[in-house]
Amino acid sequence: MNLVSMKNTCGANATAPIKRSDFGVDKYAPKLADEVNIVIQIEATKD
Repeated sequence: MNLVSMKNTCGANATAPIKRSDFGVDKYAPKLADEVNIVIQIEATKD
């Protein structure tokens, strides 16, 4: 329960490492790291 809106709320966090080179993004290699972290945050509220 979200105390501000008083509605049922749920949320989640997810992270995933990916390699830029797997997607053909290697223009500045090796000056930039090949592995980057994707961070996803989501929240849902039930009306």
